[in-house]
Amino acid sequence: MEKPDGSKYILLTEGRATVLYENENQVFYNPVQQFNRDLSTCAIRGWSEEYAEQKTAAKRNQRKKRKLRNDMQKMSAKENLKTEEELKAGEEVAPTNIMEVHVPDPTTDEANTEAGENDTQAAHGERKKAPFITILEALSATGLRAIRYGLEIPLIKTVLANDFSPSAVKAIERNVAYNDGAPGVVAASHGDANAVMYSHKTKPFHVIDLDPYGTAAPFLDAAVQAVCDGGLLLITCTDLSILAGTGYPEKCFTNYGGMTCRTEFSHESALRLVLSSIASAAARYGKAIEPLLSLSIDFYVRVFVRVRNSPIQGKLLASKTMLTYTCSGCGSTSCQPLGRVSINEDGSQKHSFAQGPPVSSHCEHCGFVHHLGGPMWAGPLHNKDFIDRIQKITETLNPEIYKTIPRIKGMLTLAKEELDDPFYFTAAHVSSTMRCSCPPMTTMTSALLNAGYKVSPTHAVPGAIKTNANWGVIWDILREWIKMNPVKESNIKEHSPTKKLLERREPSFAVDFTMHPEANPPSRRIKIARYPLNPPNWGPKARAKGDKPFNNHKVQGPGSEPVPDAPNKREIGDENEEVDTKKQKRT
Repeated sequence: MEKPDGSKYILLTEGRATVLYENENQVFYNPVQQFNRDLSTCAIRGWSEEYAEQKTAAKRNQRKKRKLRNDMQKMSAKENLKTEEELKAGEEVAPTNIMEVHVPDPTTDEANTEAGENDTQAAHGERKKAPFITILEALSATGLRAIRYGLEIPLIKTVLANDFSPSAVKAIERNVAYNDGAPGVVAASHGDANAVMYSHKTKPFHVIDLDPYGTAAPFLDAAVQAVCDGGLLLITCTDLSILAGTGYPEKCFTNYGGMTCRTEFSHESALRLVLSSIASAAARYGKAIEPLLSLSIDFYVRVFVRVRNSPIQGKLLASKTMLTYTCSGCGSTSCQPLGRVSINEDGSQKHSFAQGPPVSSHCEHCGFVHHLGGPMWAGPLHNKDFIDRIQKITETLNPEIYKTIPRIKGMLTLAKEELDDPFYFTAAHVSSTMRCSCPPMTTMTSALLNAGYKVSPTHAVPGAIKTNANWGVIWDILREWIKMNPVKESNIKEHSPTKKLLERREPSFAVDFTMHPEANPPSRRIKIARYPLNPPNWGPKARAKGDKPFNNHKVQGPGSEPVPDAPNKREIGDENEEVDTKKQKRT
């Protein structure tokens, strides 16, 4: 295809890519979503470098083992040949004349081999790694994201930009032809996203990016089968009214196989529900996942997950999955793993049933009943080494091209500081429950740190606190705070959670509010953009439409690239239609 004449179109540039629109009605572009695409580009680049290093190290180890095996075979052959010659000559072989066989020392030989390789590289120069990474953007629309991947990530060999809409495919082809360097790297594909992924089970992609409008649940089974061993999945879900809301628990279970939590940490539980759904899909095929970065951003969640072919790791899924018991009165939460793993003396694993529940029928703190949440992911949300790698990459980027670098740095710094312990709370929420004045955040964190517990902020909510302390400790800190800042008894109702919580006025340990040196997290001290304000009209755009009726599997994400020539009518199969219908009935 010849390069289009840009003067005949409306041009829109982001990163190193430019997309063309025939008229203003086709422009479906949300600048806030540039953060998503900038971060995804950095993440894929960081993953690809790590993946290439691991493959190079694996090949080097194979060469060393092969060389060691060959040396042993040659030495054994020489020894046998000398013995045969001595026997033929009738000579008596003296013990002192036996040939000494040198058994290579792996540590010494490895050092010598690496030194030799380093000398060779110094003499001939570092060999440049050839591009080899293949990427599928299953819901590509105009192809802006795919073109950016192809132009901005060094190790990319091919990017397949797929869409179900014929007009979208034409737009992809036009945009690829317009961007110098994209032809030959980015290719357009017309097809159903799941069908494309299922067709690549035997020739999987290194990276698969899914950014739908609404839930990504219909694509997960195909995605985990179409990604290679050690490959990367980038998945967006924008249905936070279902994932983080409390009005549609049945829909949440339908999409993700778990119930959302009726509490203030719903955005973290949304991330854990999505990860649990991905892990369950992968485990069916003997695969296991490792969350590298899991973020709740604006109106959606975005997860970066490594998938490995490991049936043994897949068997750990039950122990990495949990139920939650959240008190309907005070909000105290307890977690219950679904499985238990013990290590035998020989290093083998024994899987057994978990013991529970961790709570009684009523809350031990206020006496109210519990609400059940999950099953959801119980493991870590982030890989700190992976975050370090991305942070190093951001230092090399041009801020004129990557305009969201300050926000990326702030979000990554917060994610790196987070504890792996599930869930968070806010001082404002627990103070509201106790009907007392809200202690400053540093006062609350100091009390926890002085008691010997760990604390951290969270990227999901400003002012929230993550800790490994149990809820009894948190309520005791509030009891001590109330002794210093009394509450009005007239504000406490007879049968409220506050009444039960204050029946015991004295805390169970000596609470110390002395300012702790680590009460302020590093991200707060270095003055980075931790929680930047969103610009006007930052929210999700209207849903993009295709050329003819279609189902959930072909629609695009809010803020993602548009599908041109889209009709303005609601299509059947939209999971949000059910939500809208319920709202109308209630009003």
